[in-house]
Amino acid sequence: MGFIKTILKSFFKVSRPIFSMQEDILRFKVNSDYFYEVALENFEIKTRHDPYVIDAYTLKTKYIYLEHIKVDNDVVWNADALSIYENFLIEQLKLKHIKKVEHKKFNHYDFIIYEVDSVFIIPLIYIWEGSKDVFILDFESSLYKKLLSQMQKDYIFEFKNENILKVDFDSSLVKLNAFKSYFNISH
Repeated sequence: MGFIKTILKSFFKVSRPIFSMQEDILRFKVNSDYFYEVALENFEIKTRHDPYVIDAYTLKTKYIYLEHIKVDNDVVWNADALSIYENFLIEQLKLKHIKKVEHKKFNHYDFIIYEVDSVFIIPLIYIWEGSKDVFILDFESSLYKKLLSQMQKDYIFEFKNENILKVDFDSSLVKLNAFKSYFNISH
């Protein structure tokens, strides 16, 4: 009986989601035994609707903007989800140019610093898991630095916080999907 219990415990540890939000806390799976948690205060959450999504919302605080998209099983992105988001940022923020100046990958996480119009930077955390994609813009760099430091203990943020582009961002891929066809039914 102890053997089966051990197998079940291992299975549940592995199958826990990479990212979740429960009771005003963001949870990020660092490894099978540890979740990095961030308590949220003063946030706005909007449920997003589209016929191709099971669950979608945007979450906005003073410093982060998060879009969570879980598409249906028979839905596919019409290109790489991260590339779509990069183009979406350029369009929505009316940027001339973005360039990756830092890109670190860990399991289901991508940590990216974009240089914007050769002046500003934007830290982005991209999390992907099965049919779920999460995009987090960090306009303070705090979450970016802390979460990345959980993955890479010797990480040093080599950018100036005053160079971070600070905008009141409130656009959604899901909201614009009907017009832009970012994702749809696979054929």
